[in-house]
Amino acid sequence: MTSSSPRAGAFGDELTNLALGALIGALLLAGALRLAGSIAAFVTGAPQPAAGLEAGVGVVFRADDPGSVLGSASLSPVAYWITVALLLAAIGTAAWFIWRWVRELGKRTKADPNRIEGIADARDVQRAASERDLLRRAKTLRPSLTDPKPEQVGYLLGTSRGKGVWTSVEDSILLIGPPRSGKGANIVINSILDAPGAVITTSTRPDNLTATLRARQARRGPVSVFDPQHLAEGVPAGLRWSPIRGCEVPLTAMIRGTGLAAGTGLSGPSVENGGFWEGKTRTALQALLHAAALDHRQPAELFRWTLDPAAAADAVSILASHPQAATGWAESLDGMLQSDPRTRDSIWQGVSLSLASLADPRVLEAVSPSEDEQFDPEAFLRDSGTLYLLATGAGAGASSSLVAAFIEDLVETARRIAARSPGARLDPPVLLALDEIGNLAPLPSLPVLMAEGGGTGL
Repeated sequence: MTSSSPRAGAFGDELTNLALGALIGALLLAGALRLAGSIAAFVTGAPQPAAGLEAGVGVVFRADDPGSVLGSASLSPVAYWITVALLLAAIGTAAWFIWRWVRELGKRTKADPNRIEGIADARDVQRAASERDLLRRAKTLRPSLTDPKPEQVGYLLGTSRGKGVWTSVEDSILLIGPPRSGKGANIVINSILDAPGAVITTSTRPDNLTATLRARQARRGPVSVFDPQHLAEGVPAGLRWSPIRGCEVPLTAMIRGTGLAAGTGLSGPSVENGGFWEGKTRTALQALLHAAALDHRQPAELFRWTLDPAAAADAVSILASHPQAATGWAESLDGMLQSDPRTRDSIWQGVSLSLASLADPRVLEAVSPSEDEQFDPEAFLRDSGTLYLLATGAGAGASSSLVAAFIEDLVETARRIAARSPGARLDPPVLLALDEIGNLAPLPSLPVLMAEGGGTGL
């Protein structure tokens, strides 16, 4: 049995291609030599050559008398070969310009977003992102509307191929771009202005706030700013929100603890067994929050517990004696406090990191509302309010973990409202415009929100 090697097959293909190239080149050269005879005869007044294309090959072998080969005996050899030289020069110049044009066209095609392969053409836009396609789904998106308008069920992102590009209120959008590329000015700000319902928006700078605050205030619904670090100078910090609020309910304490623990960064790749330590931090935080809420403690007291494991023994006593305390939470927290000192200190490092921003008196004040300042997330969502959350994820006083916990609180409230609403969705929907969320704080519920939030009006 015999078989041909791949190398032999490839070599045979190269020979075939070379032979075809040589044949095509010979035909083109013969055509050029024959055409030169016709041009030279026309210019000099000699009779037109009578021979065919094959005569162009023969001229090469009778260079001293091309006329006899071409069938024009009086054709001047000098005039013929001058014509050949000029013709070949013209053909070469034309070929060079064509090559340059094709090359530039290819560069423009690669750089032009309208020509890149895979970019939606006009037909794709009309089918998947047009106003008509949006209105076709309006009854599902906003069942309460009898005659919905496009802006009530979607957002106009811009135009493509001369057609408006719409996205529905239930679509999740991931926007990635370099700094100062217009993400906020072109997409985020417009979305905040156009949102038909409640808006929860984050940022590390006050740009979006200053551009949309007055417009949102002119609409119905409360407008609040949670700015514990006072990043927006000249704008009153306004809202004060306590991370302890509602944590007498164990589920709320668990959700709040998850948000605060996520801001520590322990689950990142740079921390060995980070997931384990973040889990321990979360468990300790939820117990501390639960104890603080049951005993009506202030955030300053909660902060004191996070600084020293010995001080947290007070929280264990509350959980062990209070009749509404979650079963087993006192034992869990006490087990951490009584564990090996190295393990205990590692856990408490995460606990202290989660609320380290409370060391800044401004931040502590922002999370210490008075009795008549209690924020009601359900009323806020029901009244289509607007909440601006400003914080940084790095540096002294960074309060991103508080923002993450605040968002988790609002998201869970929105889910509960949606569960008891017609169609199990919020109407009008809630817009989460989480600008700079990647630089702010990890949001534990974000992957689930991106995948499932649209179906509930989030």
